[in-house]
Amino acid sequence: MTKELEAIIQRKDAHLSALTQMSVAMNSKRSTAELMDLVSKQTRDLVGADRVSIMLVDPLSEQLSIVSSTGVDEDVIQTMHLKKGEGIAGKVWAEGKPLLIPDTSKSPDYLKISQKRQPLAASLISVPINDSIDTFGVINVQRPLESGIFEEEELNLLTLIGIQTAGTLLNVRLVSDLQDQIRSIRSAQEIGNVIVSTFDVDTVLRLIVRGIRDVTGADACSIMLLDEEGEYLFIRASEGIPEDIAKTVRIRKGENIAGWVAQEGRPLLISNIEEDDRFECTAKGRYSTNSVLSVPLKAKGRLLGVINVNRLVSTRPFNSNDENLLMIFSNQAAIALENARLYNELQRLAITDGLTGLANHRAFQDQLKVELARASRFFQEVSLLIIDIDHFKSINDSFGHQRGDHVLRCVGQALQRLVRKMDMVARYGGEEFAIIMPQTDKSEAIRIADRIRKSVEKERWVEEDPTRAITLSMGVSEYPKDAHDPAILVELADLALYQSKQNG
Repeated sequence: MTKELEAIIQRKDAHLSALTQMSVAMNSKRSTAELMDLVSKQTRDLVGADRVSIMLVDPLSEQLSIVSSTGVDEDVIQTMHLKKGEGIAGKVWAEGKPLLIPDTSKSPDYLKISQKRQPLAASLISVPINDSIDTFGVINVQRPLESGIFEEEELNLLTLIGIQTAGTLLNVRLVSDLQDQIRSIRSAQEIGNVIVSTFDVDTVLRLIVRGIRDVTGADACSIMLLDEEGEYLFIRASEGIPEDIAKTVRIRKGENIAGWVAQEGRPLLISNIEEDDRFECTAKGRYSTNSVLSVPLKAKGRLLGVINVNRLVSTRPFNSNDENLLMIFSNQAAIALENARLYNELQRLAITDGLTGLANHRAFQDQLKVELARASRFFQEVSLLIIDIDHFKSINDSFGHQRGDHVLRCVGQALQRLVRKMDMVARYGGEEFAIIMPQTDKSEAIRIADRIRKSVEKERWVEEDPTRAITLSMGVSEYPKDAHDPAILVELADLALYQSKQNG
């Protein structure tokens, strides 16, 4: 065996050993940044380069950008962005094939950048980071001509490193995606646990926007709900949006991104908002990135609002995985809102009279205690009015219970219409009603009662007897003049009602 052949074998063995060690080291890395830094440093040492740069494809800008380097000027790192086919690295990306440039000064594709510190005359190798399907980036190595021109053997070695790097990069990204999915599942589970344990919709929605922001890497997230008229969207919960802005945002259905999603009822993923005319020019200025994702928020087919996420700093656009994830959170938010609605409806029914829609006896008793406690703190009066429909039994007996129910509803509506918003009207029981009047003394309450009596007496609610008027008997008591205890106050108003009936 000649010394030359022996030297070749030794170099190949050394390269194989280095590749093996490099592979082991690569597999220990858990992030793209760590992996690229390792490849950059070990590649420099392996081929004796004085400058190494690793460029990856940015899916948003569709350009190559330096993500790791050794011996490269900072201004080059910041300004080097190549389109496919542009320069040597761009050409390697486009063709997916390695290039060896013995002397860069004789290459028309060589980009003369930062010549102040980087001599033009150099030997360069550029190899793709690729697999059989795609090219993810490029590895560039350089050294001055006086240090020796790169040879085919080094080109082959770097080509293997590029392939090896691509495989490891895919694994790192796969692990990262799996970790993101695990975080998403855990976050969804946490939110699910909260949903079943509380009916406080604001607590759940705050947790959801926080979870969305964490698992999607969004810089801002908002849940917008439709107003009662179904015309405008307003922010109910948000993360990453100044509170003063969140409070003032109102978007008409059909306008901008969120309004479009609300109107169409389907998700919208936009990689470049500058190219979408649904996004107002005034709104575009708030974002330094182009990626926005918005999905509808529905419960039982009914649109409740939308969920929006955007990235203000990150360069990675949202993708279909983010959209699917956001739909999961949207379903959870819808469940929380529907649960809260049902709970509130049950609460309302528990304190509402089913026939008249007024507060029921239980709600009346609770509110009376509240008003008396408030009056005690602020040294105010509260008057209580108990009302009875005269001869109501004869209406039921003569015209049936349906007519009686109709009269009860009409009286309840009239009472509600004739009092102030601050007053509470309740169906006390049977044909009796009660009105709690805060900040009202007995003399004022009597005047109000007389106005109610006269107004109701003008009505004709018994169709079978058009001449029949509905008359009311009333009793009034006042806190604190008559009593401090709510039960005694009711008893005194009831007694006054009885005396009113006796006196006709």
